Amino acid sequence: MKSDQRIKGAALAAPFLALIIMLTAGAACAAAIDVNPVRIDLRRAGESAELRVSNKDSQPVSVEVVARKWDQDAQGKDILKDTDEVLAVPPIFTIAPGGRQIVRIAFLGQADPIKEVSYRLLITELNPPAENQGAAVTMRLQINMPVFVAPVSQKASPDIQLVSTRKSEQGTYVALRNTGSGHVKLKSVELTGSEAALPAKGEPVVGQARYLLPGTTLELLVPGNPGLPKLVKITSDRGRGWEHAVAQPE
Repeated sequence: MKSDQRIKGAALAAPFLALIIMLTAGAACAAAIDVNPVRIDLRRAGESAELRVSNKDSQPVSVEVVARKWDQDAQGKDILKDTDEVLAVPPIFTIAPGGRQIVRIAFLGQADPIKEVSYRLLITELNPPAENQGAAVTMRLQINMPVFVAPVSQKASPDIQLVSTRKSEQGTYVALRNTGSGHVKLKSVELTGSEAALPAKGEPVVGQARYLLPGTTLELLVPGNPGLPKLVKITSDRGRGWEHAVAQPE
């Protein structure tokens, strides 16, 4: 995927400013580069993983790889912060046409005893300086990849609880909280009421591709009018599911 937008500066901008590529199973392909794998799982300090970046273009491509600490706020919004706990080696490189670069992703921090820790790799394709920009470098595209570090003393596992539901003119807001020790990537959130089940057949699935990190809450809008909400069903991308009855007013 290509973007006509040019963002000045060699430093990375705020998360999700540049073009973000939806990662699918297998390699992630974006314009000139392929990236494999599409997520990285680490278990302990000092452990590293291999990231393979391939150039599918007929021209050399320069790439920058940096890590950011990944948290979520009270509304489930992603927050990325500078970190020295995850290191990419080499951080900047140029790949010849048809070539491939191996990048080592090393975890230098301390794993949490009971909860998974999350990071993001920002893999940015860099354009060469334009004639009218002097030494400036522009970013052409960016791939945003999750990195998860498992807890020390237990297996990372999500547990999704229903916090609340509230009606609006647009539909029903469903607030979910991950009280477990690991992340979940939502596949669907379905709401059954006294009059209908939402989303209706053929309508877009709510919550798809949304992450919910441990200890965070996310509110999603389920469009439509189901009547009095009775049951919320949540499904993850790995086939795990949760069902919660909605408390009824007395």
